[in-house]
Amino acid sequence: MESALLATLPPHARIVVGANAQRHPHAIRQLRRGLGGRQVDVLEPTALEPAAADAHLLLLLADPSSQRSTPLATVEELAALPEDGLLVRSGSLHGRPALLLAGGGVPGVIHATNELLDRRLLARGEALAVPTLEVRQVPALPYRLFWTWDHSTNWYLEQVGRQEIGALNAYAKPPGGFLEDYRRLVDFMSRHRLGGVTIYGFLRDNHGGVEAAQSLCRYARECGVRILPGVGINAYGGIYWEGDHRYNLTTWLRQHPELRAVLASKPAFHIPDFPELWFPESQYTDAACPSKPENVRYHEEAIAWLVETFEIGGINFETGDYGVCACPDCAARRREDGTWSLRDMALLYPRLFAAARQGGRDLWLVSEAYWDNILDLEALAPLRELPDDAIYQFCLNRYYWPRLRQGLTRAHVAQLPHSKNVLRTHMGSQWNHERYELVASRFAEMMQLVARAGMQGATIWGEVGAFSTANEINYLAFARFGWDPGLTWERFVAEDLGPLLGGAEAAERYLALLVVPSEPEVLRQAAGEAREHAAAQAGEPYRRWVWLQNRLHQKLAMLA
Repeated sequence: MESALLATLPPHARIVVGANAQRHPHAIRQLRRGLGGRQVDVLEPTALEPAAADAHLLLLLADPSSQRSTPLATVEELAALPEDGLLVRSGSLHGRPALLLAGGGVPGVIHATNELLDRRLLARGEALAVPTLEVRQVPALPYRLFWTWDHSTNWYLEQVGRQEIGALNAYAKPPGGFLEDYRRLVDFMSRHRLGGVTIYGFLRDNHGGVEAAQSLCRYARECGVRILPGVGINAYGGIYWEGDHRYNLTTWLRQHPELRAVLASKPAFHIPDFPELWFPESQYTDAACPSKPENVRYHEEAIAWLVETFEIGGINFETGDYGVCACPDCAARRREDGTWSLRDMALLYPRLFAAARQGGRDLWLVSEAYWDNILDLEALAPLRELPDDAIYQFCLNRYYWPRLRQGLTRAHVAQLPHSKNVLRTHMGSQWNHERYELVASRFAEMMQLVARAGMQGATIWGEVGAFSTANEINYLAFARFGWDPGLTWERFVAEDLGPLLGGAEAAERYLALLVVPSEPEVLRQAAGEAREHAAAQAGEPYRRWVWLQNRLHQKLAMLA
């Protein structure tokens, strides 16, 4: 049954927005974008009454930062929301129809705004109908993140230098490419309620250094998305991945060669779904000894600088996964000989987490716990020495997924060393040969498993731009099932994919055509069917069907 109408907005309608424009610029941008050229006047909430007389609709943007109740909700009600929780409530204000777009923080206000624009407004000829609304939503899983390397994050496609794989790569794009890519990625994340993105290569001289990173952080904060620099502790370039900077690890080790790590073998790592990867010896494989106290103090200072200098939303910590130090001090302290060491983490991280917390900022401190080990409680025992307020991230590969589906239970998760645990998967990435493959149903099942087992979220690779429709669908499944694990696949296809592809039936067919066998005649038939569907569409649905034709023809050409 259709809701009663709150207001009708003809093309000449005037909408008055009561908002702190400095705190909520992105929500205001979204309103101007989504209201179809209608007049949108933004005022401080206290100045609404004189301007309300001829307004077709009043909109009030609010979160607990104002520390005062609004006419449509109390400050206590808003404070009870998580930062990305949303409240949309209709009512009357100053004798005019009014709508509250509120959240527990900036992200929640943006999500409330997009909920109105994307899901609730009704087209009535040239007019927009605003129904009466009472919508309160909070995410089931608080941590929904993307993981990226700067060099292989390709969201801006009109530039040279794009790369598809790697972990220790030079940056080959033009200097402005970093911001071009990540602003588009942040826009997508903001639109689809994804909370943060880890960036390895966050700081490089040749894509703008400190200034570009600060600009990205400011933009992402406005959009309600947290930037989490990926930092290597004694590895991966340290805090400043590449450049002539005091907190670049190579710069530090050139000044103090006695503090280098002694790697027992050539830098490399091996994932069962991927051939063994050897890294050529270069500055990118520099590593420092974790047993040297000078290195610990250096990293403490660098972490404090990072938090003070940038409006980051967290930090993703790694100790490197291409070899551990085998010097006499390290050998006496631990007997591990592998590509990473949980004991090194236990030695270093408490001090580094404390350095990050000194400024009192609200940060997500994510500790990489490495891969395919979450079911091995004995191996994870060293993590018990780490603080409980950090987020511990367990990576899984495709080959490990069937085992995890059986073994990851609520009882098992309750025995993990800490209370905040998330998965990070290589599924859907180059590391599992799936960078451009459809894995959406696996992501949906993963988020349902995470919620059922009592974990707090997950991280996927977000490097491929959403212009690639297979990746767009993967991302949407991750986002929607992370927000609401009770969602059914059928509802997701109908409600989320249907509008993108020309309806629910068209969406179901699109998914089927994406995964047809790579056989010449099958691919030809699929491409022909995709062409027929495209002819019935326009706008973005048409573009997505054309993309599918290209993908099918690409597969066909590779069989020649």
